[in-house]
Amino acid sequence: MNHKTTTDTPFYRIKEKDLLYDINLLKSALSANWGENFVMGYSVKTNSLPWLLYYLKGKGFYAEVVSATEYDLVHRLGFSSGNIIYNGPIKDKKVFETVLIAGGYVNLDSNDELSWMEELSSLYPDRSFRVGLRVNCDIAVMCPDEELVEEEGGRFGYCYENGVLKAAIDRLSALPNVKVGGLHLHSSTQSRTVHVYGALAGMAVKIAKEYELSLDYIDMGGGYFGGRDDKPDYRDYFKEICRVLSGYFDKEKTTLIAEPGVSLISRATTFETEVLDVKDIRGRKFIVTNGSRVNLNPLVTRHVYPHHIEYVSDKSVRNIEKTQWICGATCMEYDRLFEITDDAALIPGDKIIYDTAGGYTMCLNPLFIHYFPAVIVEKTDGTLFVAREPWGNKEYLQKHHWEV
Repeated sequence: MNHKTTTDTPFYRIKEKDLLYDINLLKSALSANWGENFVMGYSVKTNSLPWLLYYLKGKGFYAEVVSATEYDLVHRLGFSSGNIIYNGPIKDKKVFETVLIAGGYVNLDSNDELSWMEELSSLYPDRSFRVGLRVNCDIAVMCPDEELVEEEGGRFGYCYENGVLKAAIDRLSALPNVKVGGLHLHSSTQSRTVHVYGALAGMAVKIAKEYELSLDYIDMGGGYFGGRDDKPDYRDYFKEICRVLSGYFDKEKTTLIAEPGVSLISRATTFETEVLDVKDIRGRKFIVTNGSRVNLNPLVTRHVYPHHIEYVSDKSVRNIEKTQWICGATCMEYDRLFEITDDAALIPGDKIIYDTAGGYTMCLNPLFIHYFPAVIVEKTDGTLFVAREPWGNKEYLQKHHWEV
């Protein structure tokens, strides 16, 4: 195990103390509102850092995976097949079967998977299978004030409104050893209000009543706010979710599943960069840093980057600059992160530290000009642990071939 430490920027820092805070917040919110019959799943796609996955496994989390690659990764890290939640629109048939046979959670999402269940039912007539179905419902109608991710609505799952969900239930119910035992209600919105989660819980109740389903579990998915004091947190979400669900489901018989990702790790993770140069071009100050927009927002969709600055010297004696543009290390003009107005002049050595930087950013980092930055874990005792060393060409050249 590598215990080498480094503080060379740029790097991601994960503070164990903050990570533990949100883990305990989730656990206590579920326990307070649903007793002990719950499962905490972690969204592997959000941040698949091996240290993080192994740490969460030790805290009792299941791995929520959406590909054979993710399944193989968590299996290598010690997750059993029975402690897997398998979601996603394009599943691997072998992993699908392995997780089901091991007693893990599989939420169906495609027509192929319905056919696979028919095959499994025939191949293993003496076994009983429990599966879940991902529900696609019209959030725009249910919650007209919500800000949707896409105007035309979500594309995942089986549509409730046009009868596709009912057809899937009927097809599975015709199999003698297959039970529709769960509903997966994950649905993405931009506004992420408590109200929408209450509405989704209400949809679970409605479907169970309408189709006379005896459900072993309700999977509420993820998409919650987290790491922000000005937004709802797990306590708000699960108070409302459980209030609605408990009106119909028995807490002791129906397991409640949560699959957080960003909300679990955002508070704990920062991305730390350093000012390398200050360029004066026709009256504009461009602050060149050794981080990049691609480290924080690879899809180039964000315009706000929560951050704080650590000054290498007393800022009170510095000149005040009307405008300073914080720029990244790449050779792309769009690699500009944010503007500082009417504030102390930045100089080389100052550090710009981006807050809530743990969700998706590490996984979506491209191998563009510079490779993957280091990831450092700050343990609760203050010591530092390198969870990932920065990549160089030794790592990049793996499995490449150039001599014929």
